[in-house]
Amino acid sequence: MVRIRDVMMKNEEERFVGRSRELALLRKELAADHENWRLVHLHGPGGIGKTGLLRSFARETGEATVWIGGEEQHAPHDFLNRLRMRLIEKGWELPVSETADDGAALAEVLNREAVARQGFVLILDSFEECKPIEKWLRDFWLPRLSVRVRVCTAGRYPLEGEWLRAPGWTGLVYNLKLGPLNRSAIYRYTRSRGIQDHETRDAIERFSKGIPLALTLACDAVLRNGPEVLREGSLQRQMIQSLCTVLLQDLKNSFEKQLLDAASIFWRFDQEMLEEVAGQEIPDEAFREFTGLPFVSLSDEGGWSVVDAVRDWIKADLRNRAPETYDLYRRKALFFLQRRLAAAPADLKRQLMVELLYLHDNELLRNYGFRGQGERFQVEVRAADDTDLPAMGKMYRDWTSTIPPYLPDETHQESYFRAVWEAEPSSFTVFWADGRLAAFYALVPLKPETRSIFQENPIFRAYLSQSPLQEKEYLIWLGCKLPDFDPSIFGYLLRYLLLNLADKLITTLTPIAYFADIYASIGFQRLPWADSRYTNGTPVRAYQLDLRERELSDPLTERLFSDNPKGSVSVQEISVLLKKALNDSQALELEPHLLRTLQGSNKIRQMALTEGSVAAAVRKALSEGLEQMSRGTEEDQLLAQAIRLAYIQKIGKHEVVAARLSLSPSTYYRYLKKGFERLAHDLITE
Repeated sequence: MVRIRDVMMKNEEERFVGRSRELALLRKELAADHENWRLVHLHGPGGIGKTGLLRSFARETGEATVWIGGEEQHAPHDFLNRLRMRLIEKGWELPVSETADDGAALAEVLNREAVARQGFVLILDSFEECKPIEKWLRDFWLPRLSVRVRVCTAGRYPLEGEWLRAPGWTGLVYNLKLGPLNRSAIYRYTRSRGIQDHETRDAIERFSKGIPLALTLACDAVLRNGPEVLREGSLQRQMIQSLCTVLLQDLKNSFEKQLLDAASIFWRFDQEMLEEVAGQEIPDEAFREFTGLPFVSLSDEGGWSVVDAVRDWIKADLRNRAPETYDLYRRKALFFLQRRLAAAPADLKRQLMVELLYLHDNELLRNYGFRGQGERFQVEVRAADDTDLPAMGKMYRDWTSTIPPYLPDETHQESYFRAVWEAEPSSFTVFWADGRLAAFYALVPLKPETRSIFQENPIFRAYLSQSPLQEKEYLIWLGCKLPDFDPSIFGYLLRYLLLNLADKLITTLTPIAYFADIYASIGFQRLPWADSRYTNGTPVRAYQLDLRERELSDPLTERLFSDNPKGSVSVQEISVLLKKALNDSQALELEPHLLRTLQGSNKIRQMALTEGSVAAAVRKALSEGLEQMSRGTEEDQLLAQAIRLAYIQKIGKHEVVAARLSLSPSTYYRYLKKGFERLAHDLITE
C-alpha cells in the first residue's frame, strides 16, 4: 500500500537538486568507519537549503540518524528532554534510570547504541537556537560521546571562536558553507515542478538567484498565478518582502539595516564606502559585526560582498520604499568611486571600473555580469589553442538553444571558428575551471585577413561592405558557457571582456535582446544601417563604442547620472511600465523614475511638446507602436492582437485571450512579453 508519506518522500527526492558535492562531503566526513572524527557544521543564510540537504542525507542514512532542531534550547535539560523524545520516537529503549540532567548517563546510552548499530549520526539543525547551551555542549556533553557518534550541526553562522581555539577542539570542526544553486540545478528544479517554458524558467532563475527558498516561492507563484507574476510589481514586491523577513532575521538593530541598504548599492564594499554612503562614521566593531552576518562574505576580488539575492532584493526594496534615499545613495557612491578612480594606480583602475558598471540600474547587466564570486572553482584564463576548437564548437551549438529565441543558430557561426583562429589566434579567450572548458568569448581584431572571413558571414556582411578598415577596430563576435558553472562563470567572462576593451574601437552585432540592452546601457551607440536579420525574422542589431581616446569610465559616468539617463533602465522595466499604462490611465504618473528615463528619447521629447506631458507622449507612442506592429509580419500582427485583446478591449482573463488566439498559455504569455518588449525597445532606442 502506497502511503501519503511515501508520496511526500518521492516529491521531496525529485525536487532535491544541485547538492551532489555537499552530499559527497557529508558521506565522507560522517562515514561510520571513518577513523578521524570531526564535527561537520553546515552554515549559510536562511533559505539557502541547509535543512533540505540534511533531510536528503538522512533519507540516505535511514535509521542511522537522530535529528534534533528547530526549537530554542534555553538550558541543558531542554536539550536532553528533546533528545530523549527523539530516541523514544525512534523506538530506542531507554532505561528508567536514565534521568540525570547532567547528560552523562544519556551520552552513555548513545555510546552503547553506537557500538550496537555500528555508528550513527546525530544531527543538530538550527544550531543558533542552542546558543544558551553552546558552551555546555562544547565543553561538557559532546566530549563524552564515542567517536562512533558522528555529529553534524547546521546554522546560519560558521562555528568560530572557542570552537576553533579551545584546547582539544583544534582541527575537529569542519565548517561547510552552502551557496546558491547553479543554473543547471535551477533548471532541473523547474522541470521537476512541471515548468518547461524557457522564458518562464529564465525569469524564475533571475528572480531566485539560486536561493532554494526563493526558487520554491517563485515556482509556487508561477504555477498559481502564471508567469506574469514575476513581472508584475505588487506581487513581486510581496515575495521580496517575505524573503527579506526570513533572510534578515539576524539584523540586531536599525543601524545594521541602514548599513545593509548602503552595502546593496555596491557590488563589493569596504568600511570607507559604507561611511560615505551612509553619511556617518562606522565604529570598527560595528563594521566587524556587520560583515560577520551570514549573508555577507569576504570577496575573492577584495572587500566584502552581500549574497547576490539578498543584495538585489534589499536594493529593490530600498528603491520602492525610499526612492529619494536610493538616488542619494547611488549619487554618493558614484562620486566616491570617481575620486578613488582618479587617485588609483593603473592596476586598481580595472577593479573600480567594475564597481562603476554595477552602479547601473540595468537589471540585465546586474543579472548577467554580477552573479556569483567563483567561490566553488578556480578559473584559468588563456588564449585558445587548436585543441580547444572542437569543444568550443559543441559548447556554442548547445548554448544557442538555451537562450532567446531558444532556437539553433541557423547561420552556424561555429563553422567559422577555425578560419578565424588560424588567421588571428588571439581572437579567442578560454576559461577553464575544474579541469573543463567552462566558457569562452571571441574578441576579433578586424584586420584584412579576418575581415575577408567575416565578409562571407551573412550576419556581418552589411557592416563590412559599408565600413572601411579602421585602426584598432575589434569585433565582439560571441561568447558562451557551460550551465554547470553558471552564473559565476558568465559574470567572470563578461567582466573580463568589458575590462579588455580599452584603447579599441569595438563593434558588435547581436540577435539577443538582453545583450543589446546591456550594450546600450554602457554607452554603445546604435548602427541601424549595419543591422542584419535571420531568415526566421529575428533581428540582429549592430552597436559600436569608440574607446581609442577615452576610458570606459567616461561613457559609464555620463550615462549613470546624466540629466536624461536614457540607458539606466532595462527594456523589461519599460515593458512593465507600458503594461501598466494600458491597464490604468494614471499609472504612468506613479512611475517618475521611468518617465525621466523615457524623456531621454528624442521621440518622446518631441511628442511631449504637442501632447502636453511625457506621460501623454508615452501613451501616444504606445498607440502608434501598436498600429505599426499590426501592419507588420504575421508574428507582429499576432503580438499586436494579443496586446489589444488583453489590455485595450479587455475581453477577459489571459486564459480567455489565449483561447481566442488558439494559443497555449505558455506560448500566449511568451507572445505577450515579446510584444511589450518590442514596443519598449522601440521607445528607448533610435
